Amino acid sequence: MISRNKIFCNVLALMLATVPVSQYISVRILLVLLVFSFFQKFNWRQGYQIGWPNLFYMLVLSFGIIYLDEYLPGLKVLETNFSVLAIGLIFCVEHKMNEQDLYKLVYAFLLGLATACMACIIQALINYQHTGEISFFYFYQLTSVINSHPTYLSYYLIFAISFGLYLLFYQKHKIKGWIIFLMLFFFFIMLILSGGLTSFISLFFVFSFFMLKFMIENRNFARWSVFVFICAMIICMIWVVTTEQTGRDAILNDSWERFTLWESAIKAMPDIFLGVGTGNSKSVLNQYYLMHGMSQFAADSYNAHNQFIQILFTNGIPGLVAVLILMCRPLYLAFKNQHALGVLVFFPFILYGTTEVFLARYQGIVFFTLLYQIFVSYYYSINPISTSLKRVEN
Repeated sequence: MISRNKIFCNVLALMLATVPVSQYISVRILLVLLVFSFFQKFNWRQGYQIGWPNLFYMLVLSFGIIYLDEYLPGLKVLETNFSVLAIGLIFCVEHKMNEQDLYKLVYAFLLGLATACMACIIQALINYQHTGEISFFYFYQLTSVINSHPTYLSYYLIFAISFGLYLLFYQKHKIKGWIIFLMLFFFFIMLILSGGLTSFISLFFVFSFFMLKFMIENRNFARWSVFVFICAMIICMIWVVTTEQTGRDAILNDSWERFTLWESAIKAMPDIFLGVGTGNSKSVLNQYYLMHGMSQFAADSYNAHNQFIQILFTNGIPGLVAVLILMCRPLYLAFKNQHALGVLVFFPFILYGTTEVFLARYQGIVFFTLLYQIFVSYYYSINPISTSLKRVEN
């Protein structure tokens, strides 16, 4: 007989596999999983220990609707963020997250990501054959078939590459190493096609971790292979940045554009403690853009392109505190447990947060929330709150 824990992890793995492929499908599996969870045994203490930051974040967003003139934009934001609360409730189900379950869930996500990437490449090849336009292999046109913003696909790919390097470096894989290298090569090519400078910087910090470990720890063939592969990827990234037609000018302009957006959001903020309210940022920022001669920004309805400034702008100091807790708590637990994988997974989100609002769309919200719940559940399963923490790995 299959245990409840097995059923829970299997359905959750199915949902994770669909996240990179289709928002339409993953939302419906999330709802099925939520309904399914109500018929299981709940452990409210466990759920609260793991998911109280989810509840705090949603309460802050809900409070931000109170002082709006129009409630509809705020309700749309709550609808987009519903998965934060739903995933928190799902993880109230009585379960024990061990390392095997953790890996199984990540493998399911990687399978879905590989499927999504293959769909993007196949569609690009078909379009290229019909039109001869090479642009179908880049950014928005590349990811249009899966209806995903290329930025979020880049987040998925950085996570996948980090996990693959971790498996190889610490020799924790049960499949052949060359298969993992092949997977890493494919995901890296997809990142080159869909990512930008921010993605490269985030990945470079991941590379720095492994290179530092390589210098200070014992070296074997597997670690030498990872080191050489990382060096090859770094050289490739440098070549891509320096040989683009609009290379340095595009990077410089993009950087100054973000500085302008950050400054605009800060100056347009009427109240640093409460912010402008949940769902009200677009109208307030667009009005500021138009008043200061930035009509193109208003036409494109740009947000602050900084997660921390954006949440401060919309929900004030309580919102900033809520996001910082969500981002820093799993990173803190990873450090406490000396769990390198957790550090590799969550540290890049700090970099993402400085240049993008990754909690603005379903793809980013559900991806981050699932990672948060899975890893924090794992840490609490191996080290309950009442006991002292011990090392997960040497």
